[in-house]
Parts: sequence; C-alpha cells; structure tokens
Amino acid sequence: MINIDRRKKILEILEKEGRIATTDLQAKLGVTGATVRSDLRDLEREGAIVRFHGGAQIADSVKESANPENYMRRSVMCVAEKTVIGREAGKYVREGETIFIDASSTTFHMIPYISKLDNLTIVTNGIHTAMEIQRYSNFRTVLVGGVLRPHSGAIEGLLCEEMLRRISGDSYFVSGNGFSLNSGLTGHNFYELELKKRFAEKCKRIIALVDSSKLNADSTSSFIPAEKIDVLITDSGISPEQASEIRDFGIELVIAPMQASLK
Repeated sequence: MINIDRRKKILEILEKEGRIATTDLQAKLGVTGATVRSDLRDLEREGAIVRFHGGAQIADSVKESANPENYMRRSVMCVAEKTVIGREAGKYVREGETIFIDASSTTFHMIPYISKLDNLTIVTNGIHTAMEIQRYSNFRTVLVGGVLRPHSGAIEGLLCEEMLRRISGDSYFVSGNGFSLNSGLTGHNFYELELKKRFAEKCKRIIALVDSSKLNADSTSSFIPAEKIDVLITDSGISPEQASEIRDFGIELVIAPMQASLK
C-alpha cells in the first residue's frame, strides 16, 4: 500500500475498533513497525488519532465533535465506503482534462485513483485536497482564494470570483451532507455552498460522490438540484428502491461494491 492507502486503512480499522495495538496494525497492514509508527505520527499531528504506549485510538475531539463540518471527524467516518466510491470516481477522469474537486473528505479519496494520469489540472477549494495533490508532479493544482474556515479544511466565499471567470472544467467532483431527488445535494455552510454552486456552473459535467448513509438525508440548504447532476456514485448500501428511483429520474447511477475496498 502507498502511504495514503495505509492511512485510510488505519482510520477504517480504528473507526470499527476504537483502539488497536501497533503490533496488530503491523500484522493487518503487512508492514514494519517503523512504517506504522510513522503513519500514526502523521495522523496524530493532523488530530485524527491519539497515540498511547503500544497503540493508538481515535481522538476524543474527533469522536465527540458534533460539528458535521469538522474535517477530521468526517475523515474517519465511512472510510471503506468513501474508498470504493473514490475508486469509481477515478474512472471518470481522462488525461489532459481540467477537473474541479470540492473540499469534502469523500472526494479526497479519489486522488490515489487518478495519480498515474498525466497532464491533469485540478481546481479545488480544499486545503487537505491540495496538499495531497501536490505530491504528484504530473498535476497542476489551482487552489482558489478566499477565507479559510476553521477545522473544515475548506476555503469559502467568493473572493476567487475573478479567478473562476478565467477557468472552466470538464467535470466537477462534489459531495454534500445529504442528497435526495427533491432537494439535490444539500449542505450546512452557506458561504462554502455558494462557492460549490460556482464550481458547478464552470464545469460541463457534475459527478456527485455520496455514501449511502447520506441518501434521502437532506441537510440545511440545497446547492445543486438533482436535475443538474449527471452521475451519482454511491456504495452498495443503497437500497434497490433508492437505486430505481435515481435511475428513473435520469441520473447515471454507479454503485461501488464494498468487496472492492482495500484489504
């Protein structure tokens, strides 16, 4: 596994088990103790976990945060689902394209699956997303300007208006706090949602990445109506009834099988 895959797997394990010994992580991941300790140091530095002698656990601040916009809380939720969704999303990217990626923890998981493509330009308002993208020299990264919101890892507001006038994209990969056919993609933060709307206006195709726990779970404010969404990628937790309704509505639905998640 590459570094990002190991870290996602560690978070997936801790999401299920709460805490684990370093030696058990070594066995599950098939790597050395030094590698596991390095990954745990990085995750602790980001505030996602707390290390103790011989192991690690999910940070209390992440477990107890009631703020749905807290990036670290979102990053350890539904990791397996986000991983398979990200893998399917990567299939919709072609070399030479310009794509927009929002600041969500779901779209973050598609980065490993586009990492071998050349000549990509990626526009994002996500600090964590931009930091991960910059590891790959074959990408051009455009980080839009604006106000950095505490704890979210997202830049919000429309100070980047002039920049966006000069850029357009092939596809916009976007998530939200909820999705329904009545309301489309929904979220909480008005200022970031305004920026997401502008991103959507600048791209030829809108691809929504939504894990099954968010389906039919509307949030505060709608920012992209269902009729504007070309493709919706979710996991196999979707019910047959939900799948039929979405397809009948005219949205291309992709269901990522959970057995395709990282082992």
